Parts: sequence; C-alpha cells; structure tokens
Amino acid sequence: MPKALLIHSTEKSLVVAEQPVSVFPVLGVITVAALFPESWEVHVADEAVEEIDLDRKADLVGISTLTLNVSRAYELADHFRNKGIPVLMGGMHPSALPEESLQHADAVVVGEAEGIFDRVLSDLENGRMKGVYQNAELPDITKVPHPRFDLLHRKHRRFLHSIQATRGCPHDCDFCSVTPFFGHRYRLRPVEDVVRDLRTSLEQASSRTVFFVDDNIGGNPPYAKEIFRALIPLRIKWGSFASVAFTKDRELMDLAVKSGCIELFIGFESISQENLDTSHKSWVRADRMKEYIKIFHDYGIIVEGAFIFGHENDRKDIFRKTVDFVQTAGIQVPVFGILTPYPATRLRAKLTNEKRLLPESSNWRLYDGSHVLFRPAYMSPEELEEGFLWAKKYCSAPRSVFRRMFRAPRTNWLTALGLNFSMYFGRTKQIRSRWPRSKGRLVQPGTW
Repeated sequence: MPKALLIHSTEKSLVVAEQPVSVFPVLGVITVAALFPESWEVHVADEAVEEIDLDRKADLVGISTLTLNVSRAYELADHFRNKGIPVLMGGMHPSALPEESLQHADAVVVGEAEGIFDRVLSDLENGRMKGVYQNAELPDITKVPHPRFDLLHRKHRRFLHSIQATRGCPHDCDFCSVTPFFGHRYRLRPVEDVVRDLRTSLEQASSRTVFFVDDNIGGNPPYAKEIFRALIPLRIKWGSFASVAFTKDRELMDLAVKSGCIELFIGFESISQENLDTSHKSWVRADRMKEYIKIFHDYGIIVEGAFIFGHENDRKDIFRKTVDFVQTAGIQVPVFGILTPYPATRLRAKLTNEKRLLPESSNWRLYDGSHVLFRPAYMSPEELEEGFLWAKKYCSAPRSVFRRMFRAPRTNWLTALGLNFSMYFGRTKQIRSRWPRSKGRLVQPGTW
C-alpha cells in the first residue's frame, strides 16, 4: 500500500498576533487527502499542533503553504527530497510563484487540486511527476469530495470546526491574494454536501462552534439563505468572512442569526473613501460604515473589523482617526494590518514598477501583515510601523476593550470579550518584540 504524508507547514518561530488560542482545523489538506484512492494510506500532519516525523516513510510528501510559512515549507521539501522521496507542493504561495517552488519540489499544483490530482498520481506511479499541474478551468466544486475529518489531530477537535460552502469572489481588490487563487466568481457546493460535512465533523468533536472559511459567506444571498435554513436544526454557533453588502438584506441577516451566526469578519480596510476607491473597493462607503456596524449590532452579531494601514493616500493622522472610529463605533474586535505586497497581486506589480519595494520584501517570513515592506507615499516606513503598533497597542488595552463593549450590544458580549483577550498576549508579545523599551515610549502618532 503506497503511503502519502501531507503537511501543513508552519513557521513556529513567528509571532502571529491575531492567532486565537484555539487551533484552526486545516481544511485544505484534509480535502486533498480525500482525493487519494482507497489504495493509499494517507497521514496528515499540521505543524501548528504537532512535530513532523522527519524519518517517516512515504512514497509521496505533499506540502501546502502560505507565503508567511513558505521558508519552512522549503526546508521540509529539501529534507524529504534528499531522502529520495518525491515532493509535491501546493497552496497560495506555490501557486503564485511555481517556478520558485520547483527549486525545492518535484512538482507544483497551481490553484485547486480537484480535477488535476488523478493525473498527478498517475504520473507519480509512472515515474514522471514533475513540473506544474494546473486546471484549464476552475474545478466544479459540486464534485468536491468530503474532507477526511478522521485524519485531523485530536487537538483540532476541541474548540472549532472549519467548513467550506463556496469558493471565489467577484470583487477585485488590488491587495487581495485570495481571488487570484479561487477565481472571480462564486462557485457553490450543494447544500446537502455542506450539511453532511458539518454533521461528520460534529460527530467527531464535542465543540459546536464552526467557522466557514468562505471568502464571503453571504456573497450569493439566495444560496446563503438556503444554507442558513439548513443549519438551524443543527444548533451550532458560527462565524465567517463577509462584506458590508450583507446588511442590505434583512432576511439574510435574520436567517444568519437564527442559524447560529455570532461573529463576522468584515474587511473595512480603510476609513478613507479615497483609499477604498484606489483599491477597487468603492462599493464600501466610508460615510456609511457606522450604519453597517449598527445593523450588524442590531442583530447581535459581533463585528471583527479589519483595517489596513499604508494605503496610497494615508497620512500620519490615519492612525488616530481609525482608532477613534473603532472606539466610537463600538467595533468589538478590531484587527489592524499593514498593506502587504503579496505575490501575484496588482499591488505588488505596482510597487515593483515604481521601485518602492524595500530590500526586506524578499524575506517571505515577514509576510504576516505586520511588517513594512515598501516605501509609503506620505510617511516613512518607520512611521508606518510605529503608527500601526500604536493603534494595535491602544485598542488591545483592557480599558479600550471595555469602552468598546459598552458601545456594542450586550448580545454575545462574553464571546467578544473572549476573542479580544485570546489575542491579547500574542499582540502584546509582538508589540514588545518590535518596539523594545530601548526605543523609548510608543507614543500617539502626530507627536513625531
């Protein structure tokens, strides 16, 4: 029986400040595991929860990785290839830069594996697996196999389930690295398949908290309503990524709450309409952001609001203005990041053409959304970093958290509080490592 080792690589030395305490189940790897025929013995290893057995016997090693973790993934790929084991790589970074990944792997799957994986295995069995494998068209996800939840580590079964109902997004934000991978249109899985996946996952763990990894769970309202109706009998609590367009449909909002929605991650990106327009996100209106937030709050949904610093039109007052907005609007869980030029994005192409990328931009370990990798237009890289760290420190302080809680609805407030403090220590560790006391006090931007 041939053996496959599938690895989700993680750079453990990095401090990912927004990573919650609970371990996030690796849905991508266990979906790929389901593509193997029954004649294969498949083992899944997630470095976030376990050590990789570097001496494990395998006929194929598959490694999935993001840009942030790709340096570690290359180390693992080199190790297993030196032992004579064929290595296949996939995921966001290898898909964006397959030629780079081929320096460490025998073959790379660009994009989604469904529809192409049978040929990969056939070539492997005939000793000719090499180069780039890519679907001519986006796969039909109505035929996606059910993930191998049985292969998850026991630590994945304690707090959280991950499920996917849709792939793709029609929006085309300049900085987004997800859309080039999954495409610019929504593809929908059959509702009964999604429910079956969820029931299978729930049977294997005591937790009833679910996160839908869809880029935009409400992007197709008729389909989303069908999903939400099907979730109601399961009595779960769930969260996902969504857009402000969610608030336009009150029936959608109502069904989401009835089905167990307690939290949505909303990419506001900037309080400046000029920035939103420049980033091709003009459908988000800065002057209506408080209205969007109030509607989510009226339904008791926790808003995890994401803001990015470093946009083309950001001046040094953007940090104070954004913090003031977050606090007064009562966004329960604010998430701040620095604009990051991920591979295969229009943002990276623009900054490359303008020769604004910094030398540090060649270090993939810095692609965690908290490092300045380019020269901003209206401030120095050092000022951008300081303002970002100050905003994160201010909004992470317990007094700031409680002030926001008093401006938000009491529904699910304990969960919102838990989300803030589950990330508190990671954020504090990151701030201290990046702004040691030797640099002086991290002061309010505008006093530079």
